[in-house]
Amino acid sequence: MSIDKTIQRLKQKLSGRYQLGEERHNLCGRTIGVTCVEDAEELFSRLIISDPNSVELLDERLPYWATLWQSGIALAEYLRAKKPLAVGESVLELGAGLGLGSAIACLQRARVTATDYMPDALQFTRLNCLQIAGREPEAFLLDWREPPQDKTYATLIGADLVYEARFFDPLITSFDTLLEPDGRVLFSEPNRQMGRPFFDRLDTAGWKYTPVLEKSDATVYEIRRGDALHRRGPPRSAEGR
Repeated sequence: MSIDKTIQRLKQKLSGRYQLGEERHNLCGRTIGVTCVEDAEELFSRLIISDPNSVELLDERLPYWATLWQSGIALAEYLRAKKPLAVGESVLELGAGLGLGSAIACLQRARVTATDYMPDALQFTRLNCLQIAGREPEAFLLDWREPPQDKTYATLIGADLVYEARFFDPLITSFDTLLEPDGRVLFSEPNRQMGRPFFDRLDTAGWKYTPVLEKSDATVYEIRRGDALHRRGPPRSAEGR
């Protein structure tokens, strides 16, 4: 199936479930449009009203993925500006959401795998990668509490992943399980105070991190095992969302 037909099919499928919108952002001189959910807040309300005892609410599978957060834009800016990914490099995005990070990695001709906890997030990721980069990544559902044991990647990317303390340890375990021995994580965090303990956990687990892009509303870090990088703490700025 051609790229245009695949895009049309995905849009038709998603528009049956969501009111689609588009966000446009200038990344290093190129305006990039990201198909998103028009009113993400309405998704929260609809989920609560429809079934307050649903597995989505009980397991807190809330539609954070439906919003393009500022930390995701910062990660995309870094990938676009610094071009840290080599052609053919194996890259996995954790918590892909709408897929902007995966799309920029596809633009750089990396070998991209997108993952998320929610199936519809992966459909939006496929759509945005095709629209932005003309390429579709491999994609599979991933629960950080049970990362696959048979897959490793040179680079992991992710944005705004430490919004709940219960995810800190599973996320670090996923880093260790999914990353090649000399690999790195490119990780964007919106400078929230609640995210600081995550970096303490990284220290305790033997990981080192350093900022590679610092903005008022988000910081991108490179994270590696051991002593490869000099550690600097996350900025003490106002909390994000």
